[in-house]
Order: sequence, then structure tokens, then C-alpha cells
Amino acid sequence: MSILVITGPRDDGMAAPLADAAMCRLWERAQSAGIDLSWRPCRDFHELGCCLRGGDDAELILLDVDADTVPACDIAGLREALSALPVPYIEIHDDSREGDASALAPGHPALVSVVVPGNAAAGYDMALSIGLRYLADGARLAA
Repeated sequence: MSILVITGPRDDGMAAPLADAAMCRLWERAQSAGIDLSWRPCRDFHELGCCLRGGDDAELILLDVDADTVPACDIAGLREALSALPVPYIEIHDDSREGDASALAPGHPALVSVVVPGNAAAGYDMALSIGLRYLADGARLAA
């Protein structure tokens, strides 16, 4: 099983909001639960749409993007990519003013939106905990 983390572009041009040490701890937690964790930082919204369409055969996606910053020319593409996702996703925000991407695709809402203002690491940690629990429950139901 696997989880794909997709991070959208930031106003400051940076894609990944976490330090390498924090990402490594999340990866170790996932590995100890028997889950592969992959990261796809996106420099722009076109790349974000491509990552959503590709999905790397993940069973769950953790999505960190502020929908309010999506340029009008990219909204249709992201809406299409989110609507076509074959797996559930969890949104992560470190600012309560960030817009949920699920508003772009109301037919495919997020399982949950995790908002921890000012603490991206705590938000990712919480989202991963929810994701691991979701996958563990799904594995038991499928058995």
C-alpha cells in the first residue's frame, strides 16, 4: 500500500513546506506501518494537475494546496484531475484562510481537511495518522 503526498506551489515559490528531517520522520512512520510514502512537490498548477492524474498507483493522497491561489486558467484542469481521482484524498493546510481544493470538485470531496494554523509539520503528522488509520481499516474490511 502507498500514500502519495502532493504539495502545490507556494506564494514564495517553494513547493515543499517541511524540512527534510520532518519529511524523513513521516516517511519512517509510514514505513513502520508497512506503507510506502512518496512525495511530489509541484512548482506550478499544471504540474500539480499532472501529479493528480498520475497518482503513482497510491491508495490515498495527501494534498497540500491552497485552492484560492489557483489561477483562473488552471481551475478547469485541476477540477478535472480532482474529479477523476480514483482514490480518496486528505487535504492539509497550515493557514485557516487557505481554500480547500475539494471546493473545485464538489463531486469528489476530501475525506477530511486538516488545518493546523502555523504548524505545517503538525498538520502533516495528523493527516498521516488519519491516512494510516484509514488504510488499516480498509485493509481489514477487504480481508
